[in-house]
Amino acid sequence: MHSRLSRPVSSVSILLASVILAACGSDSTTSSVAADPVTAARALQTSPSSTPPPLETPVEKLEAALKCSESFGPDSGRSVLFVPGATQTVESNFSWNYLPAMDKEGISWCAIDLPFSNTGELQLSSEYITHAIRKMFATTGTKIAIVGFSQGGVMPRWSLKYFPDTRGMVEDMIGIAAANHGLIETNVLCAPPVIGCITSFTQIAVGAKWMDALNIGGETFKGIDYTQVYTRTDDVAVPNFDEANGVSSLRTGDGNKVNIATQDVCLTNVADHFVVGSFDPVSYAIVKDALDHEGTASLDRVSKQTPGLCLETAMPGANPLTFPIDFATKMMSTFAQSVTLQPKSTSEPALKCYAGGECK
Repeated sequence: MHSRLSRPVSSVSILLASVILAACGSDSTTSSVAADPVTAARALQTSPSSTPPPLETPVEKLEAALKCSESFGPDSGRSVLFVPGATQTVESNFSWNYLPAMDKEGISWCAIDLPFSNTGELQLSSEYITHAIRKMFATTGTKIAIVGFSQGGVMPRWSLKYFPDTRGMVEDMIGIAAANHGLIETNVLCAPPVIGCITSFTQIAVGAKWMDALNIGGETFKGIDYTQVYTRTDDVAVPNFDEANGVSSLRTGDGNKVNIATQDVCLTNVADHFVVGSFDPVSYAIVKDALDHEGTASLDRVSKQTPGLCLETAMPGANPLTFPIDFATKMMSTFAQSVTLQPKSTSEPALKCYAGGECK
């Protein structure tokens, strides 16, 4: 495997991660000092040593939600954290495609099941990701990569922004069809006279307080490589026609970043939102290139590495005989069930004090 997958860090950093991991598992009251969202975001942007807020979720729940490969451990080198999209679980989103592909490649991984199939309140759900980053880093002593689909491609950025210790624990942030600038569809779905809407939909909408708090002050951080994969035929993260105006593209901040459309690699690729985040071979090739090389993925490398890529129907890891059935019975079935059965909210939840909300 490429040498990039084994980049250790100092024992002091590992010890710090372990201490924070233990300390943040307990409940704690918030600061009584009022926070201005602009000032708070900019302060965190320029002060990576800022003390992270405590986690509210009991550590037992955080631990139970994390699933890891048998190969994951102190000697596994750099590992990958997978974050499913909204309405999805680890099983429905990744068990039949990316996780088998990682196993075949000998890449250790962990994946996180988020509350209510990742439809719950995003600030609390992001605590699971924060804990996972710290746990993986403390275990391996090596910076990790993160691969997230749709809403799951956005949420790790909340951890990096408001839990600044995690920035030194992450090497790659890879988003697939990530809703980095909000989803117009959720504005429509959650608009009156609708009585109740999936909670995370109220926060991932364009103009939502959560989205504004996430993107203010810059979208990326120095020292982290950001690869954003998108498709121009996306039917959820829209518009996504180009890098300059697309929902998925990251355009600000000091991080090393690239935005690549699947059609930049294969002009005839027509993957929609759920296909690009599950079995699309072009999307996988871009993700794998980012994992295998220093820096971000390279359009030139991906275009040259697999001459037959544009003729493939499914990514490595997806069963060539059953992937259409897996897509229908796992991903789309879970989507339908989540939209119907998961808890609803009548308004967007308030921002936490640390993100510029009211402090008690």
